[in-house]
Amino acid sequence: MNIKKTIAVLYNSLLFIVPLILWPYTSELFEFNKIVVTYIFTVLVLFFWILRCIFEKKIIFKRTVLDIPILIFIGSQTISTIISIDARTSVFGYYSRFNGGLLSIIGYSILYWGYVSNLQANDVLSSIKMILFSTFLSSVYGILERFGIDKDIWVQDVQNRVFSTFGQPNWLAAWLAAVIPVSISWGFTILRQTIIGYQQNSKLIDKSIKYSTLIKTFIPYIISSIFFITLLFTKSRSGILGFGIANLIYWGLVLIFLLKDKNLFKKVLRTFIITNVSFGVIIAVVGSPWSPTISQLIGKINDKTAIVDDAPQATSPALELGGSSSVEIRKIVWQGAIDVWKNYPLFGSGVETFAFSYYRFRPVSHNLVSEWDFLYNKAHNEYLNFMATTGSVGILTYTILIICSLYIFSTHIFKLLKDQNLKIDNTIFKNDDLLITIGLFSGFISILITNFFGFSVVPVNLLFFLFPAMAVAMVAGDRLQVTSNKPQATGKSDELNVRSYKILKQEQKVFSFFLLLVTCYLLFSISRYWYADILYNKADGLAKSGNLIDSVKTINSAIEISPKEAVYHDELASQLADIALVYKSQNNEESAKLFSQNAVRSVTKAETLSPNNLNILRNKARVAILLSEVNPIYILDAKNALLKGIEMAPTEAKLYHNLSLTYYRIGDVEKAIETLKITIDLKANYKDARYAYAIIMQEKGNIEEAKYQLEYILKNIDPNDTRAKVALEEIDGLQNSLD
Repeated sequence: MNIKKTIAVLYNSLLFIVPLILWPYTSELFEFNKIVVTYIFTVLVLFFWILRCIFEKKIIFKRTVLDIPILIFIGSQTISTIISIDARTSVFGYYSRFNGGLLSIIGYSILYWGYVSNLQANDVLSSIKMILFSTFLSSVYGILERFGIDKDIWVQDVQNRVFSTFGQPNWLAAWLAAVIPVSISWGFTILRQTIIGYQQNSKLIDKSIKYSTLIKTFIPYIISSIFFITLLFTKSRSGILGFGIANLIYWGLVLIFLLKDKNLFKKVLRTFIITNVSFGVIIAVVGSPWSPTISQLIGKINDKTAIVDDAPQATSPALELGGSSSVEIRKIVWQGAIDVWKNYPLFGSGVETFAFSYYRFRPVSHNLVSEWDFLYNKAHNEYLNFMATTGSVGILTYTILIICSLYIFSTHIFKLLKDQNLKIDNTIFKNDDLLITIGLFSGFISILITNFFGFSVVPVNLLFFLFPAMAVAMVAGDRLQVTSNKPQATGKSDELNVRSYKILKQEQKVFSFFLLLVTCYLLFSISRYWYADILYNKADGLAKSGNLIDSVKTINSAIEISPKEAVYHDELASQLADIALVYKSQNNEESAKLFSQNAVRSVTKAETLSPNNLNILRNKARVAILLSEVNPIYILDAKNALLKGIEMAPTEAKLYHNLSLTYYRIGDVEKAIETLKITIDLKANYKDARYAYAIIMQEKGNIEEAKYQLEYILKNIDPNDTRAKVALEEIDGLQNSLD
């Protein structure tokens, strides 16, 4: 087993598996499993890389332009993690997102350095083939999703917006936007190889082989078209925009570099026309977020009356009809991210802590959009996310990393262009390195664009770090420079493999054995991390099915594996509270009391582990409200948890509403009224708050105010609200009887 070949196989496997991997038994089906696979392969790459250094008795590390920027970037993330408002989240990433934590950034960096230090130009082509093969499988699945292959599995309308093996349409679109330019470059290499082979053997080739050769020339067009169809099926505006700009850059560079050679320019121009006309036809047939399909257009022209008849009638405010636009929501979240940065200007609130810091500065206008009560754990803009969570230092180092990556692409493109001097063999460039590098560069540009309107996920972050590494390897060719404190050993170092262990010196064997132990420990730790999440998800499923005792046992097993995971203790608290209520209903006061105490202990532990986690405070209040059925004193714990939650999220209308109901339950009606007024000020269209306010006003005898609130609900929020109608009818009936 050749070590360098093993490393190449590991990278190819990584690039093939990560886009496809998902597992239905984890709490998050897609990203969690992708990051776990990435960690596993990072450890294996590092193991064989260090093993190669031991065998060859030298430090194998290729110096590149990105070395210092990556180190500075990691340094800024490390400082931000140390002073983070939630250190564990900063290390591992936000639970349910996982990507972006310090550990993942270090992993991606190791993968970059491992690639440039161990792989060469021919390995890049193998890596690209794996990326394309994996993308092809994912795209086929995405197209099948469009036709309903798994429409009954997902909560989301996957037929309308496909997400395949990525879990979210925008994530799939970001990957496709980055890969399509590379697929076009790969198509050029296939085309060149096919034509050259045909020209060299044209006299010896029979008709069947000629037809086979003709088919091969169309495969690249088919592959890129399949990718583009899937991209359109995602209906991701950011993904399509990212690809559109990347496509312009790709063809602009290719055609500009060929202007000096008219014959080749015409041939490539023909490919350009075929490819982009194909994309245009696909848009006409499939449609896009900005344009209808041909059939829809014809239908509108032939039946204009149908358009009028089918239009939705505005029976309530627009906000209640179709939801808020993503542009409107993004503006609000972006403003919140900027406010977080202003309050944590240097190193931010901590790597990946946006879900905790955003709510301290959440704009009041967020209450008025359709997704007002959604949890936002990302800024939906990678750059603002870095600003908010890692401060000015973090975004500056990230920007430097991007600029240096672009520098690598540009200098390597011109270097390859100079080396080739545009020597043509009447088919395409003399070798494929230049076109591949242009494809990688264009794909990298698309990542920068899609990241502006969203955030990076595991597969896309892999490309963010590995595309520049591939560009470096393309220029390196078959020559890899190494740094060493000792003279290089003679002989064919590339032939060294695990059989060389027999001739190693004693200290080399000791180092190898120690390295193996460390690697096994790291792999074991990753597997435990993954298995703990499986238990966490299993416990949640058992609780939802009513099997509370087994659920508690299962979540306790997860806690034994990962005792510092706050969400596990939070989940345990919910289940213990439910069991306490069961015992209460059975009049088993002793058991109800015991489980209540354990529930409080568990949720307090969760809060201690993650004190700035608003979700845990919300659940603490919920648990306390439930336990007040066992012992009314717990309602005070609910009040205190909600008050603390409001300190952390002063514009969160739902917290104020729940606090008002809590005040009402403990008999402090005036506080309840005061808090409801604040709630309505924060969210004028809060139906439940206005209804609660109306009922309290009715109880206090303020009939006119009660009627006003109920009428407001029916006129401005929901004209079909049954509760408001009934309450209003009761008030009218009471008034009529008094008259």
